[in-house]
Amino acid sequence: MEESVTPLSVLGPHCDTQRERIRKLFDNGASAQDTLRQLCELADEVIQRVFAELLRVGNSSGQGLCLLALGGYGREMLFPYSDLDLLFLFGNEKAESESRPLIAEFSRTLWDLGFRVSSAGRTVEECRRIEQDNAEFHLAMLDRRFLAGDKALLEKLDSKVLFGSERQSRPFLLSELQRLTRDRLARYGNTIFHLEPNVKEAPGGLRDYHAILSMRQLAGDRRDPRISPVNEDELTRSAVEFLSSIRCFLHYSNGRNDNTLTYELQADAAERSLGIDDNLRRNAAEWMRLYFRHARTLNRQLLRFVEQRALASLSLRQRLFNATIGPKPEGSNGRPFMVRDGLLEITNERAFADRSVTYTLLAEAARTGMPLSRESERAIAYIMTHPELQQRNTRITWPLLNEILAADFPGVALRPMHRLGLLIEILPEFRTIDSLVVRDFYHRYTVDEHSLRTIEHLQDLAELTDPLGKHFGKGEADSAGDYEIVGVAKNAKYGDAAGKPRGCDWSIWARESKLT
Repeated sequence: MEESVTPLSVLGPHCDTQRERIRKLFDNGASAQDTLRQLCELADEVIQRVFAELLRVGNSSGQGLCLLALGGYGREMLFPYSDLDLLFLFGNEKAESESRPLIAEFSRTLWDLGFRVSSAGRTVEECRRIEQDNAEFHLAMLDRRFLAGDKALLEKLDSKVLFGSERQSRPFLLSELQRLTRDRLARYGNTIFHLEPNVKEAPGGLRDYHAILSMRQLAGDRRDPRISPVNEDELTRSAVEFLSSIRCFLHYSNGRNDNTLTYELQADAAERSLGIDDNLRRNAAEWMRLYFRHARTLNRQLLRFVEQRALASLSLRQRLFNATIGPKPEGSNGRPFMVRDGLLEITNERAFADRSVTYTLLAEAARTGMPLSRESERAIAYIMTHPELQQRNTRITWPLLNEILAADFPGVALRPMHRLGLLIEILPEFRTIDSLVVRDFYHRYTVDEHSLRTIEHLQDLAELTDPLGKHFGKGEADSAGDYEIVGVAKNAKYGDAAGKPRGCDWSIWARESKLT
C-alpha cells in the first residue's frame, strides 16, 4: 500500500464513543432490536469507510471485488461481541490475486478497531458449486447482504449463478440444516429446561430462531393460513426480543461473546426486569419462568420444521403422479386421527373441540409409543386458545387418565400434555414445579424436567432385555402389582416441591389410588 488508511486515531475513538453510547441506551431501557440495529449500522459505516479508503490509497476502482455480510450480520442481528461474517466476492481469479494485499490490510484495520472478523473469499464461479462438506457456508449465504464494492457482482451472483443452483440444492441444504439442528439439540439433551442455559445454542435459544428462518426460506416460506401474525408470529417476535435482550446483557456483562445465563446473571437480570415492561418485581426463579416460556415458543416452532421431510427434486411427471396417489397413511378406523410416517396426525380438527378426543389421542400415544406430530400439537394448541370452536368435555375422567398413566409409554403422552398446559389443568399442583429452578448440585434441569425424564428413564428400563437390566423390566414390575406413574400427588401440601411424599428418593412413584 502506498500510504496508510484513515488513521486509527480518528476511527478508533469514533467506534469507542458509538459503542459506549449504544450500551448506555440499552442500559437505560432501549430495546434489543434498536440495539442490534445501531450496532449493525456502526459496523456498516466503519466497514464502508475503511474499504473506500483502502481503494483510494491503492488507487483501485474496486471493480471485480464485492464485500458481502453473511449469517447473523447479514440478517442485521449483530450483538455487542459477535463476529462479523464477511464474504469477499471476486469476479475472477485475477481479481482475487490482486485483492489479497487490500484484504489483509482491511482485516487488520477492523481488528484494531475492535471488530472480530470472520471472513471467506470466493469467486463468482466458485459460488456455483455446492460443497456438500461445507453446508454451513451455503446456509450463511442465504442471508447475504451487500456492503461495499462492485454491486454488479452481487446482481450477477443472484440472477445468474445462484438462481438455479440454490433452487436445486434446497432439498440437500434443508436436510443438512435439519441434521445439524438435531445434532445441536442432542448436545443439550433435547430440552430447553437447563438451569444455566446458553441463550444462543441451547434448545429454545436464538439459534432455534435462525434455523426457523432458514428452513422457512428453503421450504419456500409455506405458511398455514390459520396462523395469524397476532398469534404465532407475535409470540415469536416477543420471544426473540426477550432472548436478544438477554444476549446483549450477557455480552455487556461479560465483556465477550459469552452466552451462558449463569445463576449470578439471572439474579442481575431479574433485578433490572430485563426484557419486561410490566413494572412487576420478580425474583430470579420467577424471571426464569418467563425465559422458559419464550424458549418453549421458539423450540416448539423449530421442532415442527425439523420434523418436515426435505423437499425432493422431482420431475413434473413425478409430482403429478404423487399428487394423484397421495400419501400412504395407516387407517384411522373412524377416529379423527391416523398414523403417518410413525407419527399421530390429526385428520379432523373440529373433532378436537371435544377435549375427550384430545385425551383419547394422548392415550393412543401412551399405548403405542408413537408421538404426536408437531402439526397435530400445534393444531390442538390453536383449538385450545381460540374461541372459534366451543370447547366441550374439558374435564378428564379418571379411567382415561389412568389409561394414559398406566400405559407402556406414558412419557410419550406426558411431554405434549406438559407443553400444551394440560398437566397443570389436570393437576393444578404441578404448577408449583413448572419451570422451577432449584439451585443445587443435584439438579441439572428444572424440577418438572427432572420429573418427566425420570418417567422416561423408567419407561426405557421396562424395555431392557440384557442380563444386567432385566430385573428392571416389566416382569419384575408386574409381579409386584400394577402401578401407575404419577408426576404430582393429588395433595402436594403433603409432599415436597415435586409433589412426592417426604423422604421418597424418586420424583415419581407408583400408587393405586384414584383421583377424587
